[in-house]
Amino acid sequence: MREEILHKFHFGTQVYRFLLGLAVILIFSGQLNAEPLRVGFYENPPKIFRDADGNPAGFWPEVTDAILSGLGYEYEYVDCEWEACLEMVQQGQLDLMLDVAYSKERAQQFQFINQALIYAWSTIVTSQELEVETLADFEGKRIAVLANSIQERDLKRFLREEGVTAKLIWTSSVQGAIDAIMVGDADMAITNTFFAVRMAEQNNLRTPELPFQVNSYHFVVPPDAPRSFVQAMNLASYRQQMTFGSEFHSAEYEWISFHKAPLPAWLNTAVLVAASVLLLSGALIFILRRLVQARTRDLANTVEALSTEMELRKKAEKFALETQKFDAIGRLVGGVAHDFNNLLSVIMGNLELLKDQAEPNSSILKYIDQALSATKRGAKLTYDLLSFGRRAQLVPQVLQIDLVLSGIEDMLRRTLPANISVDFRYGDHVKPVLLDQGQLENAVLNLVLNARDAMPSGGKLTLSVSNVASDAAKESGGPLDKVSVSVADTGLGIEDEALNKVFEPFFTTKGTDKGSGMGLAMVHGFVTQSGGEISLRSVLGQGTTVELCFPATSELADQKAGNDLPVDLSGGEKILLVEDDEAVRNALSQRLSTSGFRVTEAGDGTTAFKLVSTPAKFDLVVTDLTMPGPVQGLDLVRQIREESDEIPIVILTGYGTDALDNLSDTSKCILLSKPVSGPTLISRIRQLLDT
Repeated sequence: MREEILHKFHFGTQVYRFLLGLAVILIFSGQLNAEPLRVGFYENPPKIFRDADGNPAGFWPEVTDAILSGLGYEYEYVDCEWEACLEMVQQGQLDLMLDVAYSKERAQQFQFINQALIYAWSTIVTSQELEVETLADFEGKRIAVLANSIQERDLKRFLREEGVTAKLIWTSSVQGAIDAIMVGDADMAITNTFFAVRMAEQNNLRTPELPFQVNSYHFVVPPDAPRSFVQAMNLASYRQQMTFGSEFHSAEYEWISFHKAPLPAWLNTAVLVAASVLLLSGALIFILRRLVQARTRDLANTVEALSTEMELRKKAEKFALETQKFDAIGRLVGGVAHDFNNLLSVIMGNLELLKDQAEPNSSILKYIDQALSATKRGAKLTYDLLSFGRRAQLVPQVLQIDLVLSGIEDMLRRTLPANISVDFRYGDHVKPVLLDQGQLENAVLNLVLNARDAMPSGGKLTLSVSNVASDAAKESGGPLDKVSVSVADTGLGIEDEALNKVFEPFFTTKGTDKGSGMGLAMVHGFVTQSGGEISLRSVLGQGTTVELCFPATSELADQKAGNDLPVDLSGGEKILLVEDDEAVRNALSQRLSTSGFRVTEAGDGTTAFKLVSTPAKFDLVVTDLTMPGPVQGLDLVRQIREESDEIPIVILTGYGTDALDNLSDTSKCILLSKPVSGPTLISRIRQLLDT
């Protein structure tokens, strides 16, 4: 009987080998001149990943190499994200994909190699602080999972069937799901068990004993892959699993098994010998132990230094991200403000023309004045936006902050109710700073109003001004080189999750219709544009302190009085008006013509320069800063200066940037921000012409 069984076994083995060999010959003969197979590759250690040298490693690469090499195929790996890999297989852009869990839905999209190579279950990963004892604890949690994975499918089915509500956080890789826990974006993650166990050991995470459904993992090929190739892969996969000591079993033992390899017998003998030597060498051991302790202390110090450096690097990266975010918002604000200022210029110009043509006692004047007032409020809002974006045009002067704020004490007190006490504190010998006085007063007023709203039941507000030292001055023991303005209240405070958003435009912690959200954003923009720093500290229920620090200056206060505007605002000079926006150009042209000026219009810089280059001389040029075409406002100014140093120039801008800093010659050249009122524009033009 035994011999008959062995005979049948050997016969079956010979038949199997014959079929496999025949399949190999057929497929290999058809692939001799074929292109290398494209094999999808994504990161999912320890099943599939790239090692430190960038080479494929893990269970699947080793098994794939054994099977495809045995079948005589050349192949190359194509790196892709998980979802992209699946889509590429379905579209025939990949010839083979590894590590795909079987499901009925996927069986309609690809051809599965029937022989499963791994069976695994989904495993939950959480931080040490989170307790997950039952699947009902998923309620309300943020769960990270690889998008379009079998874990996502099982999780969605569980949530749907059990009526549990949770927020799914989709990631493009299994590592991304673990990273979401590490950075606090997710409460838990669900990945395959091999990766989960490995990550839990490396990152001090927990893996509760709550597995999901067991899944089988296969090779998949495109829907139109040759049937002979699928059969050959099935046979080769089966042979790898059934052959003792094959590459499959080696890879399974190295990458998939959870047990450790037993120690060989020779190692046990070596341990006994070593123990005997150690017992006989006590003195040497003592010396070595002391040496190891010293090295351990050095290593601990090194680790601590590295940890500190990593923490500093994380803070630097966070600061860089915040800086990039505010810079991007600032650029967006500048573009919006430019278009908005052009609209306001048209509205204001036409309203002023209507007002000039109306009868002195006409009832329509009231409506025009109301519309002009609303236009100016719109211009103020635009200026606040530009201040946040650090693009507003500032007029800095040397100031004594303590004197400026003491001058508006009464106004600040009037803005506060009687149940809020105010304490003004000014340090001795406060140093001068270089700031825009109006913006400084506006910033302090915004902070005081915020403090008032944070103390609805009353409290105490403290405004202090003092000299402080920068970090560099503290280290060197040098003189104080900064001036601090601090506004502290004893109000409600700000929640931690809102602290990172308080400087964003239109963000407010106040109730509906109780704040525009531009106050702190404008203050942040003004302080940053002035070369200063702003910090905010808040404790919920105890109060908030906002501190503004500005660099001190050694300059003396500028005592020169400003020039009086000319009384006569009319004229008959020839003016070249350059503005690409037709509506704005028409409004400005009408205003200048009404005042008696002879106006020639140009829609772009190229046309304007041709007009200036002709013998017909202009007495003054009014140009927009930003225009379509190769010649911008500053380019036109430079070209005009090359032709003539005598022509006065007025630059109009809706961005609020300090464009004159980019000009080498600023004589007879002024910058005005849109929208500019008619009297202001005419007076500044008259001032330039009469100088």
